[in-house]
Formats: sequence, C-alpha cells, structure tokens
Amino acid sequence: MLTKQHEIVLQAFAPFPSADPNLEQYPTPPGVAVRFLNIAAGDVRGKRVVDLGCGTGILTVGAALLGASISIGVDVDAEVLKVARRNLRLASEVFGNLNVAFVRGRIPDFHFRADTVVMNPPFGMRRKGSDALFLTTAMAGARVVWTLLGRRSDPFVARLAEGMGFRWERVADIPFPLTRSMPFHRRDRVKIEVSVYRLERRL
Repeated sequence: MLTKQHEIVLQAFAPFPSADPNLEQYPTPPGVAVRFLNIAAGDVRGKRVVDLGCGTGILTVGAALLGASISIGVDVDAEVLKVARRNLRLASEVFGNLNVAFVRGRIPDFHFRADTVVMNPPFGMRRKGSDALFLTTAMAGARVVWTLLGRRSDPFVARLAEGMGFRWERVADIPFPLTRSMPFHRRDRVKIEVSVYRLERRL
C-alpha cells in the first residue's frame, strides 16, 4: 500500500506549468491520489496500468510505486509531459528505478491493451462529452477501469458501462480539495466531493 512517505514525495511533484481550462487540467491532490490508488490496489499491483490524461504524472507514478508491472501515462500536452518526466525522476531518486513511460497522444486516437486503467479524467464541465470519451476509450483498452468522476455519477456510468458490456460499482465518495489554478477561480481553496468507480468487463 502507499504510505505517508509516498504521499510526501508526491506532494513535492511540480504542478501544471500553465493549467488549460479547456483541457480541465485540475491537479489530483496527493492525498486523493494515495487514497484512490490504495482502494484500487488489487487491480494495480503486478498489472499493466494505463493512466489516460495523466497530467503531471501523479497517478502514473503512484501506480508504479504501488507495484504495477508497468505504468504508462498518456496526455496530449507536450509541456505537461515534460513536467511528468521530471516528477518521475524525483520519485526515482527516492524509491529507485520505476517502470514508467509517458506517451503523448490524443485520447480518441490512443489504442492500447492493458489490465487496468486508473484516471482522473475531465468531468465534462468545459468540454461536454469529454468525460464519456475518456471512459469509453478506457473500457475499449482495459479489462478493469478505476476512475474518479463527479459526485454520484451513477446514471452516466451505468449507461456507458452497460452499453460496452461492463459491470460497474461506485466504491467510495471522497473529498477532493481544489486550489486556485484557473483565471476564473475566485477562491483560493474549495472542497468538492468526487466518486470512485470500478468498472470491469463482463466475461
């Protein structure tokens, strides 16, 4: 399991250099990342894991620290991937070599095969349908999908999952602190609640 030591290192990760509202580049707080990955641990440890929309790499690197056989982060933003690679080097200095790769790609065009996807995708607030696009891409490429989504998105998840032959479960609702990162944010910090979902392909 990921520990407080892991969380401290993740807290030292560099943030988005310039968060893009249209890409909904909201950072995953280290505490949320650790809790989320520990919940998903049984589907991560020893597995081939992909993180769609990896941003600065916190879930990608976290999955490797948790014991993924390989962890691959995918993002469309080349500058953000440079930050992710720097963050990987930081984690590797503390914990040793990690089997992590970062790949630039648009999610609709990214075809892959993995055991598990872990992701904090766009919630579709700025680009309607982006959440569905991430989720369907994840289900097309992996047997199991773990995702953070807006609070209690059950009808949305049910429609997509059942349409692609997946069973689904809302595993937890967890607090998600957001700090000011976009020009339109008016408060320094707010706390929202997000839901953790597990989707698995039916045999």
